[in-house]
Amino acid sequence: MTIAIEVENVSKRFPARRGARDLRGRGGLRDWVLGRRQELFTALKNISFTVDAGESLGIIGRNGSGKSTLLSMLAGVTLPSEGRIAVNGRVASLLELGAGFHPVLTGRENVYLNAGLLGMRHAQTDAVFDDIVRFSGVGKFIDEPLETYSSGMYVRIGFAVAVHSDPDIFLVDEVLSVGDEEFQRRCRIKIKELRDQGKTIVFVSHDLGVVNTLCERVILLSEGGMVQRGTTQKTISFYLRQVGAERGIHVFSRGDNEAITCDGRVSLYHKGNETTASGGVTMEMSSLGQYHNSAMADWAITEKRPTGCSARGRMTRLPVSLVWDMDFDARGRLVWDVTVDCEREVQIQHIAAMISLPVAYNRWMYGDFDGTFPEILPSDEHASLVASPEMKSCHAAALPEAGVPLHPIVFHLKDHNPRFGILWFNSGYLSNSRLLQCSAVFPEHACTFSAGRHRLLQLEIDLNVESDAVEEEVRPGQTVEAEMRSRQTVEAGVLAARFEHGCLRLFHGGVELTDYLNVYASMLIEYLWNDSNSLQWGGVQRIDGGIAFDGDSRRFPFRQRWEIAHAPEGIALRIWIENHEPLVVQEYHTSVVLRHEYEGWVSDQERGSFPPFDHVAKHWTHCNHSYAVGIHATAWSAALPSVTISALPEAPAVRMTAINTTYEEHARVLQALRPSEDGRIRFEPGRHLYFSGVISTGPAGEPS
Repeated sequence: MTIAIEVENVSKRFPARRGARDLRGRGGLRDWVLGRRQELFTALKNISFTVDAGESLGIIGRNGSGKSTLLSMLAGVTLPSEGRIAVNGRVASLLELGAGFHPVLTGRENVYLNAGLLGMRHAQTDAVFDDIVRFSGVGKFIDEPLETYSSGMYVRIGFAVAVHSDPDIFLVDEVLSVGDEEFQRRCRIKIKELRDQGKTIVFVSHDLGVVNTLCERVILLSEGGMVQRGTTQKTISFYLRQVGAERGIHVFSRGDNEAITCDGRVSLYHKGNETTASGGVTMEMSSLGQYHNSAMADWAITEKRPTGCSARGRMTRLPVSLVWDMDFDARGRLVWDVTVDCEREVQIQHIAAMISLPVAYNRWMYGDFDGTFPEILPSDEHASLVASPEMKSCHAAALPEAGVPLHPIVFHLKDHNPRFGILWFNSGYLSNSRLLQCSAVFPEHACTFSAGRHRLLQLEIDLNVESDAVEEEVRPGQTVEAEMRSRQTVEAGVLAARFEHGCLRLFHGGVELTDYLNVYASMLIEYLWNDSNSLQWGGVQRIDGGIAFDGDSRRFPFRQRWEIAHAPEGIALRIWIENHEPLVVQEYHTSVVLRHEYEGWVSDQERGSFPPFDHVAKHWTHCNHSYAVGIHATAWSAALPSVTISALPEAPAVRMTAINTTYEEHARVLQALRPSEDGRIRFEPGRHLYFSGVISTGPAGEPS
């Protein structure tokens, strides 16, 4: 590998200068006249490193740590006091705003002057001149004197010339922060392009997110010395620790887990590996069309604890303070409480807590949904939604790809304002991360927050979930899936019922018996079927002996509540309807949709065989002839356990029927149907028992 830059035992010292009027003190005019020795300030000491050709190196550190001094020596602007620097290749540098420019000359003349200083011939500059002007965005001002330019226009011209000079080595200082947000974005993209072209880049910045994105390796300068901690992220983490004495910084830990809160941003670590991406854990709120990020607030740690802290951040452009309480609990989960403290009445339209994760997390879970994150493409300028907000859930998880030193993470949103919900996003290409949002939108009639404190949310972040052993050939995160699924599962002996998407899936000894829509409920309202799996379902609730879920209709004014519990006979299911307005229903049912292997059925009045599926039929077909009121229906198979749905007398009377689906759906159905006697069933405002019964299993084969 060719070495582009070699720095060996380099130190740099400067005379310790005093103000012009300080002539009498130590190091002043009297000492100079008398020939006394001057004090020296050591900016850098014993710095050694190499940069391979094509490598991107980031240099970070506090103000005054020697970053710009080191970059100036690499550019040849100043020489080291001790040691040796070797730079192999043509260098383009952007170290100081306006360096190499003449204010009297026009922008055009300065382009050619600056390009010449970078070693470009006039003809070479001609070839890229239009590209330079286009990239800089100076446009019609290119023939105006440079002294009429703003500071932002200065840096646009300088950066544009430097990146179009086709350098072997590109040195760039924090000067990029002068440009506006759009220009900074284009600069970062251009630097990324240079890196992809194999150029050597040395980049000095306080923006750790940009450094993390653009640089393969990072060195930290601290008090003139150099610190390296292996990977980029570990070095950045160490840098954050170095500034831990600041009033807005605190490091706390418990067991294998560690957190660094740094002026409105929290970074999480597990077993020494950073779990969050460069964006960390932050918050954002919008008010009157402006966005306010927690990292922009003035933060102070109000209480430091070994396993947590309390922090308060006052927004600089909003009469609001964020109050964070963070602690690792006994199980090592980070519990994050968020409160907003309003100095006076204020309108807030949107609030979001955001957790940024590395792209190595390639799979997501969201309640009982799961999927794979799409690839983030260069054309993705903004964050894109991955899991729909209609899949309302308070539980989520991120699962890493195989072979990376990351563990699954489980999130649980609780004790929160009911407007908050969890969403999964992909970030834009430059941030290149997964993004979990706990966000709430407050409509115009509810966006005014009175003076005082308002509790927003509590989020649990569990970093301790272990992946199963690779040698057992179980994919990482499978234990997470099992743990999350178990929250929504009720067991009665060998029979298990798992609630998913507004329906129940039935398992007997681990073998799934249901298919297609599984166990679901539906109501015919204004001649439109409203299936339970189309409702918006909330998170799991613990009840005596089981679990409960609430699902809201988006079309009609009602809510369903499912209560699922274990019973001696099997799985007890009670479904309630809650409506605030009168609700008229033509008919409704509770159905058990089973696998196609079920051969026959038995009800209170009759029995029969399920016929072959009709390739032509467009509708479900009832197999029974009697629609008398009943309480039992059973489906049987020679190979699978029989399944019985039984209605309890506390609920409205139902008719038990057996149904064949269409050929495409390919399933058998047991249905507890409640038709209307006079064309409609009326639910007055209130709470009504929709169905109450038990689902059980029995031996395989036709029952006697």
